[in-house]
Amino acid sequence: MLRVSKADVVAEPFPHVAKEGILPVEVFDALRADFPDQGIFEGQRDTHGKTGSRTGSGFDLYRGDDAYRRLVSQSEAWREFDAYINSERFTDTFRDVFADHLDSMGLRIDLAGSRVEGAYHEPRELLNETATAGDRLMSAGLKVLDRFRDSGPVPLFTRLDIHRSFGGYQKPPHCDRPNRLCSLIIYFTDADAAGLEGGELLLFKHRQDKPVNQYERHPSGDNVTEIARLKTKPNLGVFFPCQNNSYHGVTEVLSNSVARDFLYINISGRSRSLW
Repeated sequence: MLRVSKADVVAEPFPHVAKEGILPVEVFDALRADFPDQGIFEGQRDTHGKTGSRTGSGFDLYRGDDAYRRLVSQSEAWREFDAYINSERFTDTFRDVFADHLDSMGLRIDLAGSRVEGAYHEPRELLNETATAGDRLMSAGLKVLDRFRDSGPVPLFTRLDIHRSFGGYQKPPHCDRPNRLCSLIIYFTDADAAGLEGGELLLFKHRQDKPVNQYERHPSGDNVTEIARLKTKPNLGVFFPCQNNSYHGVTEVLSNSVARDFLYINISGRSRSLW
């Protein structure tokens, strides 16, 4: 379903794809036509508060939520897209697109033998916006224990998160959670047409050259250099493995009344870290 191939991959500073028209036009248009309205997002916030909210406002729909179940039951487009994301086909897309880079990205698992558990969904209570002290301690410990770790297959699962952000939303340079295999962001807002100020996706490169497994996943801003700045556009997709130097962030959204609508999609492992 994704319109991506090996030819779309930019190798440096980490393998990634940034592509307009990442979904077939008819698929994207159908998803946009049934995109949740503001009342649905407000209902989510009333029900769940800000627990696990990636936007910080509570305007997030996650698989497992009642509002998400209603969306996929009522919309054929979202039902079919959810079925694709929550399947081995999506994982095969990642395997195929990044095949030339799998041996160099520092992956600790047997990806070929790992399979998606379609019935599992990650509870929102497990999501943290920032690395905890435990996360940082685990990351340091894994470097010490690296040579003793099993590199076998692990159970995989997927996320398809639907987000709406407003003024104040921003992200510092970071990598996504270490149990994430890859991330896919798809935008619905046309920043220029809507008058959205800020909210640009930034890609970064570390100032030091290191083996990929030695990079810190949450670098200081002084240690990275901006290498790309992307305005949101409808059907713009950014797809990348969550290796230790896949640094990205978001400039602060300055427009209080313009919604920045996007999907955050990933394949993850049922283990603390894949890297």
